[in-house]
Amino acid sequence: MLRSQRVRMTRSRITLLHHTCTTFAVVLLTLSLICACGRPTAENASNPDSQKLPFDRAPRSTGISLSQSLLPSATKLPEGTPIPVRLQTALSSASSRAGDTFSATVDEPVTIDGQTLVARGTPATGRVLEAKPSASSRASSPEGALESSLEPGYLRIVLTSLNVGGRPVMIETSSIFAKGGSREERNPAAGAASGASQKDGRKDRDKEIVLGIDRRLNFRLAQAVDLQ
Repeated sequence: MLRSQRVRMTRSRITLLHHTCTTFAVVLLTLSLICACGRPTAENASNPDSQKLPFDRAPRSTGISLSQSLLPSATKLPEGTPIPVRLQTALSSASSRAGDTFSATVDEPVTIDGQTLVARGTPATGRVLEAKPSASSRASSPEGALESSLEPGYLRIVLTSLNVGGRPVMIETSSIFAKGGSREERNPAAGAASGASQKDGRKDRDKEIVLGIDRRLNFRLAQAVDLQ
């Protein structure tokens, strides 16, 4: 009987030891999982901002500022803004060539939301895109005869910059196309009978287009521009 009691006591101790080891193993496993979850990864550890709260982090350079996206710019001219100018350089289809530059001044203040961004008198620069003098051409009449005519000259120009605050600001504007007047044909029936003033018939109108100094022209911005 004493021997059976010893056997039962030994079995109880073994069972208790087994439960203790199992509990200890569970506790260790739980602690290791907690430590693994709280440990930063290598990428996060190398990035000091990763441990900061969102409002503690410095703004990223590629981010969009709320003030910039919602508040209108005080220095930006939107697309379509009219730029009225007066020429300070005369232009002519007879003498101008593509690539030539010309000078002008802003004729009226350019105002956005009640604020003047470009003052009247601001210097401006433009460029000749196309220029062609008048030229003779020959065409067949309904009767089959060849008749000569004079094709009018033309110009196409744009503004390229404004001098704001003493420095040039590059701009892109709509172009202005100007063409010479139409030809008036002579009246041969009135030649000899109409007196000396009509002896040679009526002459051609000036076929060249001339844009003189102080000629007012209206351009529009083809692309928004920041004057800063």
